Amino acid sequence: MLQLKDELKKNISVLVTLVDANLKTTIDSTRLGWGWLIINPLFMMGIYYLFVHVILGRGGDNYHLYILTGIIAWNLFSTSLLQSTSVIDSNAQLFKQVPIPFSIIVLIPIFVQMILACVGCGVIMIWNLSAVGVQTLGIFVLIVLTGMISYALGLFLSVIAMYFEDVKLAMHYIIRVGFFLTPVLFPAERVLLSEKIPQLLKDIYYLNPMVTMLQAFRQVLLEGIWFDVGRITIIFLIILCVIQAGLIWLRAHTRQIMKMI
Repeated sequence: MLQLKDELKKNISVLVTLVDANLKTTIDSTRLGWGWLIINPLFMMGIYYLFVHVILGRGGDNYHLYILTGIIAWNLFSTSLLQSTSVIDSNAQLFKQVPIPFSIIVLIPIFVQMILACVGCGVIMIWNLSAVGVQTLGIFVLIVLTGMISYALGLFLSVIAMYFEDVKLAMHYIIRVGFFLTPVLFPAERVLLSEKIPQLLKDIYYLNPMVTMLQAFRQVLLEGIWFDVGRITIIFLIILCVIQAGLIWLRAHTRQIMKMI
């Protein structure tokens, strides 16, 4: 972890430049620019709201904001993870021009998505002003921690993807399944209270850190209360350990990857 800190200090200007370039590419690729970043989650919210709330009669009050919060938090995690999985391979030419560590390059899509998530959360805050307060500052903690979760997994997957191309395709299917298994559209309590689900599966279900993260996002943005600091701290400490293991894994394969690109 200390080595990562040193790498960040040495390559901070390159990292900022690359994040800025990727952000501009994402925004400038369409005429509406930032508009599409807002329209996309709103469009998805509308579809699920129509199907679940209007047609099925489920969801309850403010279900539109409930879905929107889940979609923004999930998109932060899933898009960061998908892009970090393929970031080494897609930037092969860059490594030949700039001697930037792989551990830094994996951060680029994650920082970009964190910035975009801030915009999405800002829309929710405006929409739900009554919940805005001191606890709203906690959203930045949640955005950073979600980015750390993606980074931790991305360190491993970016290496595996260099050896097995099919991993990139497989991740798209895994993310789709994860969307419906994670409480993006429904409260996690439904799983906990369901008598049809064995207790073992419930325990496994709650091992998914995004279950807790989505609950925390909604507590801050929708309920206007602080998240469970204890649970978030535990996730933070575990993710730090996973990141350290991922950095060791990545550095162990660096020489072989350089030969491959």
